[in-house]
Amino acid sequence: MRLSPDDARLEGWIPARLQVDGEAPWVDWCHLGSQRFTDPFFDETLERRLRQPFPLLFRHRTSMQTLVERQTARPGLPVRGLVFHMSRCGSTLLAQLLASLPRHIVLSEAGPVDTVLRIHSRLPWVDEARRIEWLRAVVAGLGQRRNPEEQAVFLKLDAWHVLELPLLERAFPGVPWLFLYRDPVEVMASHQKHQGAHMLPGVLEPARVGLGLEQLSELSLEEYGARVLARLCEAGLEGYRARKSPASLMNYQQLQDTAVSRLVELFGLEPSAPELELLARTAARDAKNPVLTFEDDTKQKAESVSEASRKLAEKWVRPVYETLETERLRAPTP
Repeated sequence: MRLSPDDARLEGWIPARLQVDGEAPWVDWCHLGSQRFTDPFFDETLERRLRQPFPLLFRHRTSMQTLVERQTARPGLPVRGLVFHMSRCGSTLLAQLLASLPRHIVLSEAGPVDTVLRIHSRLPWVDEARRIEWLRAVVAGLGQRRNPEEQAVFLKLDAWHVLELPLLERAFPGVPWLFLYRDPVEVMASHQKHQGAHMLPGVLEPARVGLGLEQLSELSLEEYGARVLARLCEAGLEGYRARKSPASLMNYQQLQDTAVSRLVELFGLEPSAPELELLARTAARDAKNPVLTFEDDTKQKAESVSEASRKLAEKWVRPVYETLETERLRAPTP
């Protein structure tokens, strides 16, 4: 079905997936209605919607150009904050805190955003200006007001997206952001139990993490992962030092004590008394399994990590972690 950019039949639909077919991406639209993004991750909300009976879930497919043109007529809600992180360091809790307020649309590691940021590896003709244009169009499509109380959009990005921090600052100029990190031994312990995709060789282009293609076969899985984590932290540090927007560094150890106040300060949330109570209740729950209360697993992770992973974390990640700490502690206290 061919739809115009301002077609009313797209009301309540979101650009859920991007498919690269030939020389241009296509947009598959999912009917989300008034359902909010309250799950820990974008894909969980999408999958939950797909389990519900509705015969037209992916009836609409449009060109990317249609989505770009639609943004002109329907620009969506403003983007008010970006959350970067090194992975396995509590970023899901930050997303859940933001999503606990009904006035926020929180896109947590949204697949369409990731596709746009990666697309130049599949379509070499796509330059940075085009990626920025498409990124803004995707976020505008996802950030349409579908509930009357919604006022702003927040992006919680994938861990590797910190490598695209300069581009994201240009795409959303002046939008505040933070970079969250954690003791590298604890992060390595988490990936040792269940490895994230970006910790597997071949998922990211080697050059993006400072490696040559020939090095991949020479590195153990643990060393490759440690070097990826180091590069992500370096990118966060470099972005913070060169920041063109209000920015903040946050350590995992701050989450239970100051996460709410830091989000309020950096993103200008101005919560009411009932909203502050809601934020406090959310902070006390396990972000990925909200029926459970939060439990600090710092000691458990430190004890469970293998000796090889510990040594590699100390060698490759600890130096940049310490520099991040120095920068964070040097910053003025809000």
